[in-house]
Amino acid sequence: MVGAVIVKGGRIVGEGFHREAGLEHGEIQAIRNAGESDCEGATLYTNLEPCCHHGKTPPCVESIVGSGIRRVVYSLIDPNPRVSGRGVRFLKEAGVEMKDGLLASEATELNEAYLKYVTTGLPFVTVKVAQTLDGRIATKTGDSRWISSEHSLRFSHRLRAGYDAVLVGSGTVVRDNPQLTVRLAKGRNPLRIILSSKGELP
Repeated sequence: MVGAVIVKGGRIVGEGFHREAGLEHGEIQAIRNAGESDCEGATLYTNLEPCCHHGKTPPCVESIVGSGIRRVVYSLIDPNPRVSGRGVRFLKEAGVEMKDGLLASEATELNEAYLKYVTTGLPFVTVKVAQTLDGRIATKTGDSRWISSEHSLRFSHRLRAGYDAVLVGSGTVVRDNPQLTVRLAKGRNPLRIILSSKGELP
């Protein structure tokens, strides 16, 4: 999740974040939110190097230069081969002061799904397991419905809301008949995937 904040005269004048692929980036939202007069001579803070290529949206660097922003403070170089330092060079050549490394470890954690995909081509996977203190995932009778707490149940729903898909084995479906939907948090339902060696479900 890439966010951006514009600061001028010691106060925040604009902010934005990238909601999803294909929509405008956080820098563009922040510039629009701030307005032309407040962007002039201001500092933009963002947790990822501004993009410099035409994709589903125009390059952010052009809007940054055009807005009159004087300084950009960013956390990480974007490892995407289409960016990877080019955004920084573009802005420097346009006379924008650049500063890197702000809260880099926090930005890495915030953008871990994107960074994993763009550097490996693999999806970011989270494993959610409920288990007893002795390491079991069910009682000896096979009952596992209430191993976890209400708090962890709400957390798992927040996780679902932020992921593209949720995957379970066919045994879980047979035993628990889970809905695998988002009900205890705000967000869209993920794609539901079921693994079955025989391709059979009840």
